[in-house]
Amino acid sequence: MVSPGHGGGQPDAGRAYLENLGSEGYEELRRKVIASLGCFSQLNPDERADVTTEAVFMVLRSGLLDPSKQPVAYIKTTARRLALEKLKRAGGTVLMDNVDLSGLADVQVEAEPDEQDQELELEARVSQGLSRIASPQQREVTSRMARGEPAKKVAESLGISRQQVDTQYNRGRAKVRAAPEVSPFVRAAYVQSAGRRRLAKDGE
Repeated sequence: MVSPGHGGGQPDAGRAYLENLGSEGYEELRRKVIASLGCFSQLNPDERADVTTEAVFMVLRSGLLDPSKQPVAYIKTTARRLALEKLKRAGGTVLMDNVDLSGLADVQVEAEPDEQDQELELEARVSQGLSRIASPQQREVTSRMARGEPAKKVAESLGISRQQVDTQYNRGRAKVRAAPEVSPFVRAAYVQSAGRRRLAKDGE
C-alpha cells in the first residue's frame, strides 16, 4: 500500500496535495479513481488498483498537477489512458461496459506533447456525444453532473427539482452512450438496452 507519507519524489505541489489529503483522503482518492476504471471489465480489481497507483504518482511527479483545478478528474483521465494503453498492449479489443462521463471535466492542466498525443480517445468521443444532446438544459445538466457537480447544486442553479436533474442526467447519459462516436466502445447489449430506454423516454 502506497501512502501519502511516501511521496518524497513528487514536486512541491504534488507533495503538498498528498499531505493535505492525509491517509483517509488519499484512500478516498484511490477509491474514486479505481471506481472510474470499472468500465474496463477486462481488468481485474488488482490491475485497476495498480493502474490507479501508477496514475496518481505519474501525475504528481510530472509537476503538472494544480490542486486548484480538479486534480481528481485529471488523475482519473490519466488512469483511463493508462488502462487503455495496457489493454492495447495486451492485444485485446477495448470494450466499455459503460462510459464514465467524469472524463468530461474541464481540467486546465498543460501536458507534454507526447502526453497530448496519447490523450484518452474516449474522452473526445464522449464530448462529441454530449454535443448531440438537443435540449440545452439536458446538455448542461449532463455536462455539470459529469464534472462531478452535486445534483442539489445543479437543481438550485437551474431552478428545477432534484428529480428533474436525475431524470435529465439519466436521459442525457443514455444518449451519449448511444451516440455513434461512443457506441463502438460500449458493449452491444448495453447499447441496445440504453437505446430502448432512450426511445421510450423520448416518447413520453
